[in-house]
Amino acid sequence: MDIYFFVMAAILVAGSISVIIKINTRRIKEQPDQASKAQTNFFFGVAISEAIPLILLILGIMNAEAGSSVNQLYVPAIIIIYTIICASLFLFLQSKVDVVEANIASVTNFTAIGMAMVNAIPIIALVFLFTLTP
Repeated sequence: MDIYFFVMAAILVAGSISVIIKINTRRIKEQPDQASKAQTNFFFGVAISEAIPLILLILGIMNAEAGSSVNQLYVPAIIIIYTIICASLFLFLQSKVDVVEANIASVTNFTAIGMAMVNAIPIIALVFLFTLTP
């Protein structure tokens, strides 16, 4: 059960950062001159939303049993990979829908930053999960 701390951290951070990206992307699409303010709000939101998942990662490492069976790690790994794929697809779609030609550069730039932020904790969780293999 302790290995599911990593899954909870990945899902929680992917969901919360995706919502923050959606809100700020809409703000950039509506008011492109406020892109720097939207990025500032985005980074504050990311910092706040990553606090609990980081605690969950620490709890997962502290309570993890070394030498877990590889078969026990398949389901959590598949869930984390699915989370990474869904979050990346969501961000990609946000950058392609309802974007005016004049705003495409700022929205694409913001989406690239968002991709890095939304996938960071799930990738870390996946690496931590595979460190538990015997």
